[in-house]
Amino acid sequence: MVTDLIRLFTDSFDKDAVSQFCSDGVTTISGGGNYSSKAFFVSRLILAKKDVKNTLWIVSNHQEKEQICAAMTAWGSFNVRFLDIEKNEYLDDDTERKNKIKTSYFLSEACLKSGGVFVMEYKDALALYPKPESIAGKIFSLRKSDSADAVTIFNKLIDIGYEVSSDKRIEKGQYYKSGEILLLHPVNLEKPVQIEVGFNKVEKISSYDLDTKEVGAKIDELAIFPTGDTENKSSIFDYFQKGSLIVDDDLEIPDEEAALYDEAQKMADPSTYKVNFTSFMEESAYHHHLHYLSVLRYQNVLDFIADVKEKIAMDWKIALFTKNLAEYKGAFEDKEVKYHIVENGSGLQQYRVNIVLIDKNDPFPVPFQNPKIKVVTVTDKEVVDLKESKKAEDAKYRVFSDFLTGLKVNDYVVHTDHGIGLFMGLDKKTVDGVTREYLKIGYAENDKLFVPIDQADKVSKFIGAGDQPPRLTRLGSAEWATLTSKVKKETEKIAKELLELYAKRNQAKGHTFRDDDPTQEQFEKTFPYEETPGQIRAIHDVKLDMEREKPMDRLVCGDVGFGKTEVAMRAAFKAVKGGKQVALVSPITILADQHYKSFKKRMDEFNVRIEMLSRFRSQGEQKKILRDIANGAVDIIIGTHRILQPDVHFKDLGLVIIDEEQRFGVKQKEKLKELRTEVDILTLTATPIPRTLNISLNGLRDITTITTPPPGRLPIITEVRRFGYNLIRMAILEEKARGGQVYFLHNRVQTIEDMADKLRSLVPEAKFVVTHGKLGSSELESRIMAFKDGEFDVLVSSTIIENGIDLPNANTLIVNNAERFGLAQLYQLRGRVGRSRRQAYAFFLYTQQKLPLDAKKRLRAIVEASELGSGFQIAMKDLEIRGAGDILGVSQHGSINVVGVSHFIRMLNQAVEALKDGVVTEAEERPIEVSIELPLPALIPDDYVVNFRDKINVYQKLAGADNMTYLGELKVEVTNDYGRMPSEVLNLFKILELKLLAKKANLTNVRAESVHSDVERQIVLTMSDKVKPENIMNLLEYNPKWIISGTKLKCKIANLGVHWTDELAECFKKLAGKVERGKWIRE
Repeated sequence: MVTDLIRLFTDSFDKDAVSQFCSDGVTTISGGGNYSSKAFFVSRLILAKKDVKNTLWIVSNHQEKEQICAAMTAWGSFNVRFLDIEKNEYLDDDTERKNKIKTSYFLSEACLKSGGVFVMEYKDALALYPKPESIAGKIFSLRKSDSADAVTIFNKLIDIGYEVSSDKRIEKGQYYKSGEILLLHPVNLEKPVQIEVGFNKVEKISSYDLDTKEVGAKIDELAIFPTGDTENKSSIFDYFQKGSLIVDDDLEIPDEEAALYDEAQKMADPSTYKVNFTSFMEESAYHHHLHYLSVLRYQNVLDFIADVKEKIAMDWKIALFTKNLAEYKGAFEDKEVKYHIVENGSGLQQYRVNIVLIDKNDPFPVPFQNPKIKVVTVTDKEVVDLKESKKAEDAKYRVFSDFLTGLKVNDYVVHTDHGIGLFMGLDKKTVDGVTREYLKIGYAENDKLFVPIDQADKVSKFIGAGDQPPRLTRLGSAEWATLTSKVKKETEKIAKELLELYAKRNQAKGHTFRDDDPTQEQFEKTFPYEETPGQIRAIHDVKLDMEREKPMDRLVCGDVGFGKTEVAMRAAFKAVKGGKQVALVSPITILADQHYKSFKKRMDEFNVRIEMLSRFRSQGEQKKILRDIANGAVDIIIGTHRILQPDVHFKDLGLVIIDEEQRFGVKQKEKLKELRTEVDILTLTATPIPRTLNISLNGLRDITTITTPPPGRLPIITEVRRFGYNLIRMAILEEKARGGQVYFLHNRVQTIEDMADKLRSLVPEAKFVVTHGKLGSSELESRIMAFKDGEFDVLVSSTIIENGIDLPNANTLIVNNAERFGLAQLYQLRGRVGRSRRQAYAFFLYTQQKLPLDAKKRLRAIVEASELGSGFQIAMKDLEIRGAGDILGVSQHGSINVVGVSHFIRMLNQAVEALKDGVVTEAEERPIEVSIELPLPALIPDDYVVNFRDKINVYQKLAGADNMTYLGELKVEVTNDYGRMPSEVLNLFKILELKLLAKKANLTNVRAESVHSDVERQIVLTMSDKVKPENIMNLLEYNPKWIISGTKLKCKIANLGVHWTDELAECFKKLAGKVERGKWIRE
């Protein structure tokens, strides 16, 4: 079916790229988008080039490897394999053996030339492997009725590396012989097989279950792959010769390894087909830019259908992947949108809208869109029900509040109890027949820690204050406790300062504004656009705050152009009509001027006096404005930090609106901090700094986000290219040809005029004007207004445009020396274009011959975050790339470097909560932590959640569930995302439910232990000193089978009944003091 869907887009596909690949077998791609769109494109190439035997896809890291595998699986019926071996200088014999088996399986599959897709990290491509003929020669098959005696089979197995096991608990690469019956676990199968040999022939081959010891389905033919070879002399490229496709996926390779990789690539057969994805194009390199972009979430089904109607009008093709057809069917019909339901792949090309039904148990493909060829794919995940939007936002910010927990293999991590280690992946362990999964962390001196998945919330990514790797902690030593004790004092000090400020605000009595009156409603009707769902929610939240007695302190976060200014206008108008003055503080003069003109245009007819204090006003004008502010003649004053000077006195200030607070200096921030205890504060931002975000998430400040773009807005097509005059000339002339204007950003005032002269010579057809911060205020304003009025085609400017000019006609941005900017700054700059319904373009040019890795990461991230509404992701990614620095103040720099920003913020949160609850921190008691070990296989199987990153995120969400309501929401979310839960996942939820109940019951340990024999088991509960005697009596009255032994409570599982986990939950409730009178009845 998905193959047919790929053919649906064939007519509008990137024909030049496909055509070149089919003729030359080589193509270079920029703008490949996310992993789903890359997989979609490669799938299309494989279909077009029918003789592709195997595909080798090389990626930068483990996370990318997982994503490519999931995407290729979603887009076609490909045999997808990835090499997943543990890389560490301290590998034990067992791990080395497992690595060898995994590698041999990967290579054996490659030898079969079965049209598979093989994914590996570039580091693995540098290694040497056994010769292909050696591996291929050792693959052999067994069929029922083959002539073979047991000895011959045993010898073959020994020859290809299999080991004999001493018992039936065999692992991959082992066999066990019992008479004429052979138990074998081939490296290419997930479960063992049983082979029966008699009278010199194979009589029967069947699957075999080690746990139940049951013989399963019959197997007609069995392929057995070798476990490896001792001689490693070949390159991985020797396995992918003529007829194979090699994909290089925008690799992030450190300089010291780049030369090695280039040498390894030379081993590839020149006749292999090649696809190179890259974010960094040379000007001279011939390439295709695919313009694949991500898809932003919709607020509800109607919001999605409105966008569909617009896209249909512009001749787009839309594919909706859904598991909930009923959610859309009625809405489509009400809005008269024709669609086709795809169940078997037929009739796809007859409709603009195709609804593709996805099985409940199948993964969704990652959505993408391409404005150039006008195609878009959307899934249920992008369409958020309006009634669920609040919950969705809460969940989103729950994730952002722990924004450093998305782990990749070989990341440095922090465990709250054990310190800094190296994340080595997930590891399954089977104890007493019960299989569980653990996070594996490496520590100093080659120690390993296996963290149960129900404690995954204790582990987060380490990001320090600089770029130096941290020192690994020694397990079992006192060093981590000593370090955290020092940092704790620092966090308590900060928490006290924060809470003193916010306690004053809570105690203060602000002005309570009345409900909206008819004038307010009349003013709001002058808004020339339809409010987006995000705007409606933000406006509602702000008004509700203003109508309360407590002073408002709300952060409204939304991308550039998402309508934050309208929220501010309505709040300001409400304040003025309530008899209060309003101050709007902006970081730069140009932005203040823009706000001034926007407010005046909307409010003049309502008799609201608005003035501006900035360098655009003469001294005489400023003095008069100051007098009028003091006597109350001015209703709204707009300006820069000039408003915060001591000579500005308000008669009755009621509301302060702060635009991009993080761009103010320390003194201005201190003044703003003082205002928070006196008046309503509304802060607007596009990319919040982590501290701002963290304070908001702590509950110390309210937060609202606007995630919905205005209707018709398109994501900005973004390219990262080496500086080249041909590219610049082409970009300017193309924008000019469609009647638009261009920003050219050159952030060196000393050379900006020289650059402008070069551009004038390069493009004599265009008119140029230069602006920068050193110009006089009147001259600066004059030049900007001339550009705005269309007198010039190109504005050559410094970063003064970053937070300023709003020009819908400027839709191409060219940034020179983009590698010198921070990620959040690049994102803000890009927001200058794309503010209308016309497609916008951003070109980030770099000049360095060899870009530093951090610069590459920033530029790659800005391309990947091309979807609208990426401000939060950008802020977090910027933090990850540049390190924490002094985001919490210079004095905390050392503390952050010692424990990492994630743990520092965790400790700060704990200190804040302790103080909020009135707990004296010196005598603070550690919260009860529960460890739980029950005979239930509890994990997420690999075939249920395929993507490694997704699995980690699910584990961390589950471990972080701190109440039954959230755990129930997660259960629904996981089912919706991945389908019906297998028993292991249901067990995992049950264990987490029991853990929450055990915590409320003040238990510290819940485990099962054997009684007299391995068959009979009992539950043992360890009580803390907080368990009340009357609650113990409640439990014994409910179920007298429990036995008290010191601080332990014991009960045989048999005495809890068939549904013993449910009964255990009831017992925990009794211990917690939730008593329902009545005797226990045994089932």
